[in-house]
Amino acid sequence: PPPALEGELVGGVDMGTLSCCGHSFGGASCVQACARDPRFKACVAHDAWLFPLSDDVASGALAAPTLFLNADTFDMLWEEGSRVLCSLLARSREKGVEAVAYGVNGTRHQNYSDFPLLAPQITMSIGVAGSTDPKEALDVVHKCDTAFLDYALYPEMR
Repeated sequence: PPPALEGELVGGVDMGTLSCCGHSFGGASCVQACARDPRFKACVAHDAWLFPLSDDVASGALAAPTLFLNADTFDMLWEEGSRVLCSLLARSREKGVEAVAYGVNGTRHQNYSDFPLLAPQITMSIGVAGSTDPKEALDVVHKCDTAFLDYALYPEMR
């Protein structure tokens, strides 16, 4: 960490269970970060826009156990992203890296942020949030994230 943060982080971060979670471009950033930095032990990508991945990462295997949670519209809106995701999953499994992707029913891209909580009628009416109640959708997302991270980071708990 930068020297200014080092004092605050020492003893406060368990580097043995460091993970990364991001949404959209942030999801791709987490996949990229995990591929570049072995300190990351797990990755969660919410409706990740995989276009920004570098060619070597997009055409390789994931470096850490990774959960992809996607909106109902993921395949329909970005066919190339679906192909990249399927290839990443297949190559990762071949190398023994735990990698899974699930769709969360009744969600759209913004259901993975807090925007639908702040303006549920607006986000649903313009189609950026799905039909599932925003609080219920985020509850499902959080439960999936927690279950995956527990599984990936704490194998002794299985």
